[in-house]
Amino acid sequence: MAINSDKIKKEFLRIKSLGFVENVKSDLNDGGAGNTFEYHLGVKENNSKDPDFEGFEVKTKKQLTHSAMSLFTKKPSSGEYDDNYMRNKFGRPDTNYPNVKGLRTSLYAHRFSVVYDKYKMKIEVNRNIKRLKLLVYDLDENLIDDNVYWDFDIIKDASDIKLQNMFAVSAETKKINNKDHFHYTDALVFTEYKGFEHFLNLVDEGVIRYDNRLGVNGPSRGKLAGKPHNHGGGLRINPKDIHRLFDNKVEVD
Repeated sequence: MAINSDKIKKEFLRIKSLGFVENVKSDLNDGGAGNTFEYHLGVKENNSKDPDFEGFEVKTKKQLTHSAMSLFTKKPSSGEYDDNYMRNKFGRPDTNYPNVKGLRTSLYAHRFSVVYDKYKMKIEVNRNIKRLKLLVYDLDENLIDDNVYWDFDIIKDASDIKLQNMFAVSAETKKINNKDHFHYTDALVFTEYKGFEHFLNLVDEGVIRYDNRLGVNGPSRGKLAGKPHNHGGGLRINPKDIHRLFDNKVEVD
């Protein structure tokens, strides 16, 4: 289906003209730049699986950072072998709250990741059983766990919805009166998603990875301090590689 990008381009230029705008979230939140752009775009904060604005998934990145960008979050399909299973089995005690474990990993299909000097982990694109599997080995590369998996169907459903069209925004950041402010400077419009098989190929190549972000609420979180927190494990990509998901790219500045 053809999509018209004129409206989101016009809205971006309007927001850009505002200059530096104040973070609408706490500066402790990683997603402040994205939340603030969507606030000015008129998008209500929600957990919808649908695209953010007029058929576009909106992604925002701060300039001068090289952190990966989330494509979408997805919990495992493997029943009891879920996020809590991974946290409790492979995590390590939190520094402030040693009775609670955290698990933060970046996992690839093309190589191992050494996790806490105890495990070697990777993900496997298994086309025979149509699953993305978590493979956990000891340091001698003996397989010790392969219980966690994501069915292709749930990954395909998310990618088909979230990745049809993307609007990627860059933001400058500076402190004004000890509060983060963002200036949205340029953007890229991506259309014509190449499809799920190409998505899987990028996972195989290590361009797309899976991140576990199973943390623990810190002392500043009040009554929530010391409680497990799930930031949402999901599939992520370096911003410089986003273009590889699409056939068409247009710059807006």
